[in-house]
Amino acid sequence: MGTEIGDSSGAGTSNDAGTNTSVRRRFPLAAQPEVMRAAQKDDQYASYVYEACRDAFRHLFGTRAAIYYQSETKLLGQMLYYILTTGAGQQTLGEEYCDITQVAGSYGLPPTPARRALFIVYQSAVPYIAERVSSRIASRGIALTESLSDDLETSRSSQDQSSAIQASSPSPVVSVSRLSRLKEKVGRLWLHTVQRWPAVLPLAREFLQLVLRANLMFFYFEGLYYHISKRAAGIRYVFIGKPMNQRPRFFILPIYLHE
Repeated sequence: MGTEIGDSSGAGTSNDAGTNTSVRRRFPLAAQPEVMRAAQKDDQYASYVYEACRDAFRHLFGTRAAIYYQSETKLLGQMLYYILTTGAGQQTLGEEYCDITQVAGSYGLPPTPARRALFIVYQSAVPYIAERVSSRIASRGIALTESLSDDLETSRSSQDQSSAIQASSPSPVVSVSRLSRLKEKVGRLWLHTVQRWPAVLPLAREFLQLVLRANLMFFYFEGLYYHISKRAAGIRYVFIGKPMNQRPRFFILPIYLHE
């Protein structure tokens, strides 16, 4: 299976057919070991960028601030690496090392800027945002539980005090009691959600791990999308190096069980 990529360098130079035609070269899809090796190299080079950003941040703001903003510095390093390579329409260092390049669509053209931006967001920003949101909710759970319990006690005491004044002014008290009941129901719902979040978080992480393993399984079979971010953006790889007689590739061998 191959993918055609247009090459405009040969347009207008062929005199055999008598017309100006564009030269097309058919590139094969990248094999699984090439994609995995490129991903490992990219992770290695992205860690170098992260270490450089961390050192610069430590020199500017001190060690305590560098430790406190470690996650943000890691996000900055990953974003810089992929913006300067994939975002600029260039090969990453890992892709250049393995002689592979990104393509998208049914015609095997280079990915559009929108696809590249979507991949960068899925690859670096989405995991950071999900982790920050989950950690914020988990950390605020205990404090919110205590504050809401205090609010419920004060609301109950205010209801007891308002019951003594119902004979003189019934209509305003009814409206106030309904509003307080609505606020109490909303507070209980939010408190229940926050209290249940620590129990739901491990299940959500297990589901995420299941999705990642399923994506890796499909990659071993079809050899297209190693990262789920590339599957979401629709970006795959083709091999643009020198043709070889035998290139490394994974094969799924059947396993027979004998009693």
